Amino acid sequence: MTNRPAPHVSPRKRPVQDRSKHTVQSILEATAQVLVAQGYEKTNTGAVAERAGVSIGTLYQYYPNKQSLVADLIGLHVAELVETVRIALTRSRSLPVDGMLRAVVKASIDAHRMNPALHKVIIEQVPREGKLADALGISQRLGEMLFDDLRQRHAGLDPQRVRLAAFVLETTIEALTHRAVIEGPDWLKTGQLQREALALLGPYLAVLGV
Repeated sequence: MTNRPAPHVSPRKRPVQDRSKHTVQSILEATAQVLVAQGYEKTNTGAVAERAGVSIGTLYQYYPNKQSLVADLIGLHVAELVETVRIALTRSRSLPVDGMLRAVVKASIDAHRMNPALHKVIIEQVPREGKLADALGISQRLGEMLFDDLRQRHAGLDPQRVRLAAFVLETTIEALTHRAVIEGPDWLKTGQLQREALALLGPYLAVLGV
């Protein structure tokens, strides 16, 4: 049996003019809508083009296949989440560590609350392979941001201990928000998940002394 080559998942070209940017934005919005309505396996470029109101030829000018569409969509969502957390960390730099924790937990929950149905499809159905996996690889970036913040706050602590604390924080927040997207999206809206996450992680940081 011969192995099929991995699908090309990079966009063919990036829009430069405002009209092209609007077209790509419409295509990506349509991709999100079709993913939610039909799921990853049934999503195809024809359905996306129809939903976006463009010809299939126009879509193929920018994206060669479904995988490239989904990878670009996920990449945008990941970039938005990373930027949201970065802003939260920057604004909480002068606060005690519990203030930083509150800001980061809230930022992560707010980001996942925007379109939980789409996040659910991405978490449950999109294959973790090739550049799709790269687009989903947000954990390391968020972990490094938390590590940098904690290290600046506690320069005298063992860096490996601080790195482990950052790993525990990021992993716990990600796991809680992802499970809530799948099993209890209402928890993202009511503030209940945020309160429980802070009750869990606040004492952990206090015991560690970070």
